[in-house]
Amino acid sequence: MHVPEIFGRPILHVGYSVDDLEQAVDFLVESLGAGPFFLMKNIRIPELSNAAGPIVWEHSAVFGQCGNINIELQQTDRLEPADALGPAYQRRNQFNHVAYVVDDLAQERERLDVMGLELLFEGRNGPHESVLYDAPLLGHTIEVHQDFPLMEPFQAVMREAANGWDGKDRLRPVPRELQETLGRRDA
Repeated sequence: MHVPEIFGRPILHVGYSVDDLEQAVDFLVESLGAGPFFLMKNIRIPELSNAAGPIVWEHSAVFGQCGNINIELQQTDRLEPADALGPAYQRRNQFNHVAYVVDDLAQERERLDVMGLELLFEGRNGPHESVLYDAPLLGHTIEVHQDFPLMEPFQAVMREAANGWDGKDRLRPVPRELQETLGRRDA
């Protein structure tokens, strides 16, 4: 199976910002046969900042499969400052990012800087580090994750659940052992 790429890196997922996670999940299940989706509420990345300083971003997200593509849907509950993530990432009810994983985040940051992309945020949640860059000529942002031990098990959970899925149980909790690494406040 061919894995789609962006900037020469295999795509981890594509992301959409939505006003209503459940409505968006229902649409994707009914129209594309995507799913099932794994729900995480109350995500807050403990160390999140941009050039202006710390960012508070509380959101909920669902993750699921559509063929060989992972999809993330995000619903922002609180963002301070309100413009902290840049205009492309904050648009509602539309496509907002493409994500991929690298072995060396510092080296990838240098590569994206040389390409002229603007760093919008950098975040850390325990072993999970990520950055977000604006790609204005593409009309979306680029989310880059440093590979960490629970990344592949989470992907495997989604792939296994999608394999032969019967369309029932559309929204499921993320397995507890994976929740801790993704910033839940109420795990």
